Amino acid sequence: MPAPQPEKSSPWKIFVLFAAAALLAITGILLLVVDPGRAAPSAEPGTATASPGPLSSTPSTSSEPTPTAQDTAAEEQEPSAPESVPPKAADTARRFVLAWASHDARPGHDVSFSDAGRRAATYATDELAAQLREPGDRSTRLWQQWLADETRVNCAVDRVATPDGAPAATSERAYVRLLYTCTTRAAGQPATRSHDQLAVEMHHVPAGAWRVAAIVNA
Repeated sequence: MPAPQPEKSSPWKIFVLFAAAALLAITGILLLVVDPGRAAPSAEPGTATASPGPLSSTPSTSSEPTPTAQDTAAEEQEPSAPESVPPKAADTARRFVLAWASHDARPGHDVSFSDAGRRAATYATDELAAQLREPGDRSTRLWQQWLADETRVNCAVDRVATPDGAPAATSERAYVRLLYTCTTRAAGQPATRSHDQLAVEMHHVPAGAWRVAAIVNA
């Protein structure tokens, strides 16, 4: 008996297979486009990705407020006069002693010790001013030596205070003690310094200003 011949595939069957394969491919593509979540799984619920914040090179610290230069100066500055001395009385006393103790024997300046007294009279009561303008009894010989050496005496007040045991200042009267330093300069000689003090009695005159009424010690 002759061997059986294999069946030949019909063309329409092959066409059906290709059509089915193409339909499956198109369906898969449509599913990917319509529902992309199927391609990449989403993160689990409740999980969040935190982005790192900016890095700081140094930790943040707080510091105590730094005192200003004005605060430091206010703490270190010593008052020139205690509260018991009225400020205007202290200022007048300071001006008085600078005029009274300073001298200038250079040509064209003072002609005697009395010039200092006349300058100081500006800050004195009328009675004391008259005494200060009179020729003094200081050594004429010393002044002549100062003239020859062109001597200058410049003073600076170091402290203003109430004398020990003196009555407290009132609106009409105050006692003031002044500590001062004088620098003496003569031509061709090194400068010298001396320390001295003067106590004065201050009166509040009717014009409203303070004036030196008396020199307690000179």
